[in-house]
Amino acid sequence: MSEPTTIDFAKIGVRDIGSTDPYIVICGIQTAGFNRTVQTNDRYVKNCEKPALPAERRVRVTGRARTLTGSGLYNSAQRELIDELEGVRKDYQLQIIDFSDGSDEGVIKELRAGPGIATAINMGSSEDDLGTIEITIESDGAWTSEAA
Repeated sequence: MSEPTTIDFAKIGVRDIGSTDPYIVICGIQTAGFNRTVQTNDRYVKNCEKPALPAERRVRVTGRARTLTGSGLYNSAQRELIDELEGVRKDYQLQIIDFSDGSDEGVIKELRAGPGIATAINMGSSEDDLGTIEITIESDGAWTSEAA
């Protein structure tokens, strides 16, 4: 039987644009998502040999967008870092990690990185639970993807 190769964890890191410093991991993020979308325009093209037939749709790709999301526990020790992300262009990285090797740090299987802007940072808490955070980062330029 064939089974999918899965991942165990993902980390979101951030650094200033143009920096070569290591990415600072946003600690506490437990769930990460990476959404790729394509903007399109529809146009309808007639068949020149059979113009009585309805035109057929053709889709033209006009742009690409990436959305990186993360949610989990709010790490108050990183309050300053989180506060400085709002609406500011930064360099972000998503690390996809596999822990099947038994090590504490795991093996990075894939990296996705690029410039983005944190467009939403939501923090919450309830009386008998831990504080939470949700962050949404929208791409602001080309992103790279590589197998590690």
